[in-house]
Amino acid sequence: PLFSLDPVDPQNLESSPQQKVYEPKWLAGTSAGDVMFQADYFLKELALGEYPMPVVGMSSVFDFSEMTGKENQWAGREWFVVKKAEVRLAEDNTLIPHVKMGVEAREQVLTKNGLEDAPVTLPHHPLKKFAEAFTRHFDLIAERKSVIFHLRELAKASVMAKYLVDSKARLDPKWYTLAEEIVKNIQPEAHPEIPQLWNMRGNSRIKLKNGRLIDMVTGGQSSLQAIYGGVEFGLDRFELAQRHALQGQPGMQLGQSGRPMFMPQRFQLGQREMPQGVDLNLDKFSLSTEERFAGRLPPCSGGVGSLEARTSLGKAFLNSLRQRSWPGVKPDDQSLLVNIFTVPQCDRTEEGDAFIPPDPNMAYIQKLRNTVGEEKSIRERRKTRFADKSFVMANPGSDFPRSWTSRFQVELEGRVSYTVPTKFGLVKLDVEDSFKRSLLQEVVPNAVPEFHQVTEDGVHFRIYKLGSLEVRTIQEPEAEEQVHQVFSSRGASWEAQATKAEAVLQKEKLSRCKMYIESCEHEAGMGSLEACNHYYMVLETEEKSIVVTERLANGTLSWAQDPQNLEDRNSLAKLLFTADCKEGMVFGDVVKHFEALPQETGLDFRKRYAKALYKFLSGRQLRGKWGGSARRYAAPTPKRGLGMSMNFQASSFARNAGIRGL
Repeated sequence: PLFSLDPVDPQNLESSPQQKVYEPKWLAGTSAGDVMFQADYFLKELALGEYPMPVVGMSSVFDFSEMTGKENQWAGREWFVVKKAEVRLAEDNTLIPHVKMGVEAREQVLTKNGLEDAPVTLPHHPLKKFAEAFTRHFDLIAERKSVIFHLRELAKASVMAKYLVDSKARLDPKWYTLAEEIVKNIQPEAHPEIPQLWNMRGNSRIKLKNGRLIDMVTGGQSSLQAIYGGVEFGLDRFELAQRHALQGQPGMQLGQSGRPMFMPQRFQLGQREMPQGVDLNLDKFSLSTEERFAGRLPPCSGGVGSLEARTSLGKAFLNSLRQRSWPGVKPDDQSLLVNIFTVPQCDRTEEGDAFIPPDPNMAYIQKLRNTVGEEKSIRERRKTRFADKSFVMANPGSDFPRSWTSRFQVELEGRVSYTVPTKFGLVKLDVEDSFKRSLLQEVVPNAVPEFHQVTEDGVHFRIYKLGSLEVRTIQEPEAEEQVHQVFSSRGASWEAQATKAEAVLQKEKLSRCKMYIESCEHEAGMGSLEACNHYYMVLETEEKSIVVTERLANGTLSWAQDPQNLEDRNSLAKLLFTADCKEGMVFGDVVKHFEALPQETGLDFRKRYAKALYKFLSGRQLRGKWGGSARRYAAPTPKRGLGMSMNFQASSFARNAGIRGL
């Protein structure tokens, strides 16, 4: 059986609706045809990021495109395939079909004949990586997603039907006329056409130069990434029984299909070896010796009056699942079943009495156990990362869903930053359980989280800003919110690298100065808006040395040479003013001049120091509203420097170079 979504108007692909195409045509309107359509459509929606991933840590094609940098325009096709097909024999001579399925993908290129397969699809192509991830997790996805589970069951039914025909099994003649009866009762396809499936993500980039906004690009992604495919079981690739058994069997088409492809018309290259959608071709498998499985599988059948015949396994399984208890089942196996079926990604539990429990085959269960174990490891890494002070809300990392990463980028001096600077001054606190309970009962319910995201498995991660405290909580599905980590926001430590000797640095001439303003969250309780802001100066010398100077909370001055993480600190602050320094301004003279002044006190003494230093270095007066839209001045006309000859105190610089500031 084949299924395809073809454009109604191949000359107008972007706006043309898609038409459902079945082979044989009588599949239209049947449950088998509907399963093939739903499975194919779900695969495309999942690839485009329409739904949360069914497996923790799995990424969509969009995600892989961003991570690999392949965001240019491309087209491709993906389809379901049967990678292995067998008919096994149980101890009681019951025939059991067995299949292993996966997803294949190919990149497409535009030629004079339309879109064709590229000669080579690179392993790191986003579509290829998504197909590999889906194949690796196929069994777990099938256990959680009803449409994929029933596609696999349809493949098993097709395998069994082909085996019975190939082996010339003696069956009731009614089985051979079943298709005619189905065709007679088929209702016309209610919706033979469907609209195109689209998804778009927006990008925004802000360009900065010398602290000024020079350009901003905002809007949808300019590139187009198209994915097509369908469903083709392709059972004729598998030899389920002796090929001579096919001779003389009327009314059964077991050879190659007459339809070249089920893919959209622009992909039809006339070769049957290039399927799309669902490919269940089974010709390449030889399954004529099913006796080799004899004795390896337990009995699978029961009499009319047996317990198996009188028990609804699906109903019994779901009842135990709701109670989280299976009598006689090992605790590890019970935990495995809970982790498979009780997550938000699972919709198979809604099947009710029609639910089919997992295959008890040990190899199959072990494969599910390994995949669930990988999910558990990712969850633990997420919690560890969330408890780290370096966790960035706009760029959590590869362990978290890609949708959490900010779509805004900052281009500074031609370099694009894909990360957001870490908050500084966070100190991890060890709090008692009573304090955590007090937070959850009295404070958190009335607070609005600064950060709130939900993973694909329904785990809520929240960050609350409560004064100088930063509270991070995690809430598991069907569980209460729990405090995961508490931080205190305080002044960060800025240590100078001291790349040059003090005697050398004090003789260098200053060339440029910049004034910044930043938030003092750890001092928000001082009762003044000015006290919540802090000002600091960045000085540049003609020899490219960088010195950060500021007045600290205790009134002393700090002169830090080439401090670490200065770029991140500046990105979190706002540049107020920038200017060239007066000619001949020596750094050592500036230090000596301001160190000799008396220490100031008051709520705005830091602001007064930055303002006085700016005037002293540039000779300019400051105008405009501070902290708002301040006027920025061009470089002044060079003037004669003061030419002061003051001794720079080495001990003072050594004492202040590594002082803790904001």
